[in-house]
Amino acid sequence: MEEITLLEVYLFINPLGSRCMKSEKSILRLADQIFGEVSYQFIPLLNPQMIDQRMKVNNLDCHNLSLRNQQFNLHYRTILDYKAALFQGKKKGRLFLLNLQDQLVEQDVPYSEKLVFDVADQVNLDVDMFGEDRNSELAQRAFQADQRLASEMNVADPSTAIIYNADVSDCGLMLSDVTYQSLYEICENSGLLAKQALARQKQAPNLHIL
Repeated sequence: MEEITLLEVYLFINPLGSRCMKSEKSILRLADQIFGEVSYQFIPLLNPQMIDQRMKVNNLDCHNLSLRNQQFNLHYRTILDYKAALFQGKKKGRLFLLNLQDQLVEQDVPYSEKLVFDVADQVNLDVDMFGEDRNSELAQRAFQADQRLASEMNVADPSTAIIYNADVSDCGLMLSDVTYQSLYEICENSGLLAKQALARQKQAPNLHIL
C-alpha cells in the first residue's frame, strides 16, 4: 500500500535562537500525537535581520562591523555543523542540532570546536567524516540551497513554518512564531486529528524525517 504524507512542515530556524528551539520541540511533540504520515524538516536561516536581532538582544553595537562579522560567522559555522551532521542521516542530524542547541542556548556554553566535536561524538556521528564535511563545499552548497528555498517561500523570519496538508490543498500555509497550540489548532481545524484518532489505538506513529 502506498504511503501518503498528510502533513508536511518546513520550519525555518535560527540555530542559536531560543524561540526556534521551542518551535522545533513543538513540532516534535505534535508529530508524536499525529498517527499518520508526517514529514518535517528544520531549515537553517541566515540574513542581516537575524544578526541585527541577535546583537540587540545581547546589547551589542549593531554598527560595529567587527562584532557583526563575529556574529555572522558564529551563525554560519553552526549551520555548517548542522548540515554536516545531516549528511550522516536526518535523525542523527536532528539529534545533533537539538543537543548542540541545548549547550549553546540553554546552558549558555560558548561555541568552540571542542564543543561541536563532543556533541558529534555524543550522538554517535562518524567524527572524522563530520570533521571533513563541516568544512566542505558540499555543506556550503547545502546552506545556499536552504537560503534559496527561504527566498522562494518568502520567509525572512526564523520560527516561521510553511505547512502543507495534502487532504486540504496544494497551497502552503505560512505560520509565524510556531507554537504547539498554533500547530494543534491548524491540525484540528483541518480535521487531521479526527482522521487519525482510530489509528492511535492500532499503531505507533509512522514518521518520515526529511
